[in-house]
Amino acid sequence: MSTTATLLQAIFPVFALLAAGVLSNWFGWLKPSFAESLNSYVYYLAFPTLLFIVIARTPRAQILDPHFLGAWTVAVLVGYAIAGTISLVWRGGGPAPMAVRGFNSACGNTSMIGIPLCIAAFGQDTALLPVMATIVNAVVGVSMTVLFIEASRQKAVSRARLIGGIAWAMAKNPLMMSFVVGFACAAAYGAPPPAVTKLCEMLGGSAIPCSLVATGLFFSGHVRRIAFSEASVFTFLKLIIQPLIGWIVARYLFGIHGQLLAIIVILSAMPLASTCFVIAQRFDVLTEETSSMMIISTSASLVTLSVLLAWFGV
Repeated sequence: MSTTATLLQAIFPVFALLAAGVLSNWFGWLKPSFAESLNSYVYYLAFPTLLFIVIARTPRAQILDPHFLGAWTVAVLVGYAIAGTISLVWRGGGPAPMAVRGFNSACGNTSMIGIPLCIAAFGQDTALLPVMATIVNAVVGVSMTVLFIEASRQKAVSRARLIGGIAWAMAKNPLMMSFVVGFACAAAYGAPPPAVTKLCEMLGGSAIPCSLVATGLFFSGHVRRIAFSEASVFTFLKLIIQPLIGWIVARYLFGIHGQLLAIIVILSAMPLASTCFVIAQRFDVLTEETSSMMIISTSASLVTLSVLLAWFGV
């Protein structure tokens, strides 16, 4: 099967689940207001469980592999900083919208689209790389975004209380807790027992479908008020500038060549991840812009990813 066909197959379920949310509203089965409840389920239960089981089943040596993780993490941080700076200068609004736009522009759908596309284009042995990229996106991207949002909402009168409030908010964040527990499990025990693994797969497996349906549901109820100009600008950053950042960082800062360089660039060009909408709605920051950006970036990525795959001769 060609990589183009694999790309279409990988993106089709994303569109289908987004459409399911839209149609559920049109037929009166679900209301747009239900999207918040769906995302609460994803944020507090499904995504933390998914993150835990992915980390717990990953060998410790691979979690700490500095070569790929170093280049990917730096690229995410640079892209996050550029998008955040543009947000502050162009739109203002403070740390919260800056953080969400940075997260949206730097962290893509490396799991649902990235994993099958990497396998088809580069072989089964490369499947772990998008998994590791997903872990970095979830840990680094989410933690920074939550940190900035919580910092903007703290009303402490002293620096000590401000730091304490932010630290407490981060400590009780379900995604942060799942990462710590998952890493501890991988380091001390390894993969959980089969019964626990099965439970986590069932619960965590509902995270992406539920979040995508919630996105479509929300979008259908707010489409007339979506800020398409902002979404288009930051989609450009996500699909064009972020892979360029990935290429520069990997090639010139870390000296990466060949297939690994291609994989980093391709993964950097993934469209918006459903986690972005979960975070945006959970904290009520740029929810409409994020849902619009997900639709636009997923559609446009059919072209941008095809061009990149052809450029790398895949």
